[in-house]
Order: sequence, then C-alpha cells, then structure tokens
Amino acid sequence: MGIRLVFGPRRPRDRAVIEGWTGESLVPLNDGRFLRFSVVLFLEEHEGRLRLKVEKSLYQYQVDEAGDRWIVRYDYLRYPSEPHPGMHIQVRGEQQEPEVLRSGQTLERVHFPTGRVSLEAIIRLLIEQFHVPTNTEPDVWRPVLAESEKAFLRVAHQDISGPEA
Repeated sequence: MGIRLVFGPRRPRDRAVIEGWTGESLVPLNDGRFLRFSVVLFLEEHEGRLRLKVEKSLYQYQVDEAGDRWIVRYDYLRYPSEPHPGMHIQVRGEQQEPEVLRSGQTLERVHFPTGRVSLEAIIRLLIEQFHVPTNTEPDVWRPVLAESEKAFLRVAHQDISGPEA
C-alpha cells in the first residue's frame, strides 16, 4: 500500500488530495482494522515561492470498513467554520465520572483541542499504543518514521511525538 498526491480534473490546479495508491482513503492494517485518512492540500505563495499547505486532514482508527465503529479520530481544519477547535481529537469511550457532560452527551462528541498532528504520530500511536503489528522490526521502522516526522516538523516548527529509535 502506498499513497499518492492527486491534482484532479474537478478541482482547481492549486488544490490536491493525498489518497491511497488505488484511490482509496482507507488503509487496511495488520490487526484487521483500518486507518481512514483524508488530506486536502493547496498551493500558496510564501516569501516569493509556492508552498504546499494542508487545508484539512482527518485520521481515523476504526474497526469496520464503513467507519461506524471508530476508536479515535483526529481532525485538522486550517479555517474552522464550526464552534469546535480547528485541531482536535475525539475518543470513542465511556465516561467514567457522572454528571461531567450534559445529559445525553457522549464522550465521543467532545472535541479535545490539540496542536497539529502528523501522519507519522498517528502511525506511532497505532503501533505503540494500540499494538498494530508491523511488517518490520522497530530498529527498521522507528528511524524511518522519525526522519519523515522531522521533515514535517521542520515546516511546522514542532518536536517529534516519540523516540527516534
């Protein structure tokens, strides 16, 4: 499975999407679950040069292909139009403390504010916290993931989300 950058015939030439190699935004994982992702990019001039920027992104770890049984999701909206934070995470779980949320509100409807989250951080989360099996040993994937995340974070001016090795 790979990903590709697509400038489609129905969107302006300054807009693109990242999708799976086969055109899908759903990646089957080694634990039988799925990672749904969607990234919309645009070109913008910055200091006399065109720079590719993220307009919005979604990463969702889910049990089923349809996405009805999701576990955790992250959304990034450069230009949020809702009352929710532009960068937020949602967790599908049970509220343990009574009377914290409004009557009828579920924990999965709470939008926890975050900073920018890289795809590499999501991959690390799935491997290290949800124990999704990898195709290679940590001494192979960790340095590759760290270098890839460093490239993202140089642009975003942030530190990586985990150890380098």
